[in-house]
Amino acid sequence: MDDEYGPVVASHTRAEFIQSGDLIEIPPKMASDAGINVPLLITAGAQKEFVAGTDAGEDERLSRVLSAVARAVAQAPANEVCFVVPAEDLPATQASTGADRLLAITEPGDSGEPVMTLMLPHEM
Repeated sequence: MDDEYGPVVASHTRAEFIQSGDLIEIPPKMASDAGINVPLLITAGAQKEFVAGTDAGEDERLSRVLSAVARAVAQAPANEVCFVVPAEDLPATQASTGADRLLAITEPGDSGEPVMTLMLPHEM
């Protein structure tokens, strides 16, 4: 399978990335409560940066992340597929590396359905 960039050298499905732990599924109820009505994933790096911690506050931090993403989506043009969420709108974990933003990208999932993935800029 070739395209304008040359031959494909490796290919993985979202399901394989979830199984490997590189992508983490966000519970649909949490996404829906924030106003996000598509399947939602977060990279392990973004989860570590903005959600993970040694305390019991992960659900609260994830809720804050999802609310910030929902606000960014609501403010974007209708045909936008990549949303930038500034770090000041996001919670920081105890071991923050100083990431300055989170990207929320909507792309087709393994079956062609819209899926949103939250990631750090260097993970794109």
